[in-house]
Amino acid sequence: MNNSANQDSSPNLQQLASRFKSDLASLPAAICAVFDLKRNVTELRTLRSSTKVMMSLMLLANIIGFVLGKDYSFNGWIGLITGLAVVLNLILVDQGRLTNYSWGILGCAVWLVIAINNRLIGDIAAQSFYLIMQFVGIAVWHRKISEQADTHELASRSFSKLAGFCWLVTTVIIYMVVLYFSKRLNGTQVYLDATLLPLGIVGMVLMVYGYRSQWYAWITLDVINVIIWFNQLKGFSPASASMFALQLVMLANGLYGAYLWFYGQKRTTTTS
Repeated sequence: MNNSANQDSSPNLQQLASRFKSDLASLPAAICAVFDLKRNVTELRTLRSSTKVMMSLMLLANIIGFVLGKDYSFNGWIGLITGLAVVLNLILVDQGRLTNYSWGILGCAVWLVIAINNRLIGDIAAQSFYLIMQFVGIAVWHRKISEQADTHELASRSFSKLAGFCWLVTTVIIYMVVLYFSKRLNGTQVYLDATLLPLGIVGMVLMVYGYRSQWYAWITLDVINVIIWFNQLKGFSPASASMFALQLVMLANGLYGAYLWFYGQKRTTTTS
């Protein structure tokens, strides 16, 4: 993972509006780049060796989880497809590759189906948000990568302790709101499930804008998801075996991705 060496100044409202219009206008071209077959193959083929090993283990774990779960229903196959798509998405995010969003869109769509079938209100809200943010991420990553000297991987950034505190407060506020609605809607495992959306919002926004601190949110979310889907597995819920296996590999990937974004290459700090 590359690290940005440039100091970013905070844009004013006029600059933000101009940037939004530019990103919106370039979105069709960005989507074409994300779904370009040649680029997808190249970005997978040129991953570092350790990343390829991690990808192989994660894919194998999902397949083994599917086989051992013996759930060959429609939901079971959806769970397998979700797992495979999410693994490829995460692996490409680890190395800042633009084509991660091609797999991210597929993974979010099928995961949303599973969350609906399991009545996980927080997860439904989180996956809906992720699906929308895939297109925001496509536009932003496409612009940022094209502005870099190295156009192969997105450069990572860091922010101040004050900004980190503000994100923490935002997470807590969103959690309380989601918890309230989860209780009203008779959701499953509401106290754990309600953490998924706030952590997902923070993680996704930070990821879209290339902040390495995203991994604090993702690792916390992955640990909670392991607990949630272990509980669902004990109750023989739809696609629970495949989803539990997926949570384990996502946690392993979160630790690996954090290593790459923080220590994978010579570190320089960009505060914004």
